Amino acid sequence: MRQLANQSPIRLAVFDMDGTLLPGTTACQQIALAAEAPTVIEQLEHDYRNGLIDSTVFAERALESWAHAGDDLYQRAYLAAPKIAGVDRTLRWLRSHGIVTCLVTMAPRQFAECFSDFGHVYASTYPTDILNPEDKPHVVRELQQKLGIADLETIAFGDSDSDLPLFQRLGRTVAVNATPSLLSVAAHSYEGDDIWDALRLVCPEAESRS
Repeated sequence: MRQLANQSPIRLAVFDMDGTLLPGTTACQQIALAAEAPTVIEQLEHDYRNGLIDSTVFAERALESWAHAGDDLYQRAYLAAPKIAGVDRTLRWLRSHGIVTCLVTMAPRQFAECFSDFGHVYASTYPTDILNPEDKPHVVRELQQKLGIADLETIAFGDSDSDLPLFQRLGRTVAVNATPSLLSVAAHSYEGDDIWDALRLVCPEAESRS
C-alpha cells in the first residue's frame, strides 16, 4: 500500500458506486434484475471484462435489454439493491464538517442519482456519453479546480480496477473490499460491511456514530 504524505484537512470525498456502495454487485445487474433480464447483463459484463466489447456497445445492448421495463425501472432497481451500511451516516457527517461529497461511476446516471444525498454525481448517460475508468481522475480534477481543492485535501473510496486511474493520482485513498491491484496502490484498505468504518481509516476524527 502507498505511504501517506503529510495530512491536510479533508475538503472533498469521492466515492465509487459499483462494488463499493453496492457490495458484490453493480447497478446494471440490479437494473437487469428489476427488468427480469439478468442473463443479458451477465453476458455483457463478461464480454466487457474480457475486451470483447467496448463500453458503448455494452451500454447500447444493456439499454435494449431493459427498454420494456417502464419509467420507474431505475428507482425500483435502486430500492431493491443491496447497499453497504453507513452511507447516510457517512454523508451526513461529511456534510456537517463542510466536506464536499462526490459520486463517480460508470453506471447509468438515472440509477446513480438515486443516491440523492451526494453533493455531486458524475455518471454515464447511456448509450453515448460513457464515463470510463480513465475519465474518473479528469472529472475529479475539474471539480477540484472549480472548488479550489487540492489533491491532498481529497479522499477517495473504491473497490476495483476501474478505480485505478483515480487512485494512482490521489494519495489519500481507501480500497473497500477491493481487488489485489487496487489494494497495491491504496493508502488504506477496508474489509467489511460499513462505509463509516472505512471513512474512519482516513478520517480518524469521525469517532462518534451520533
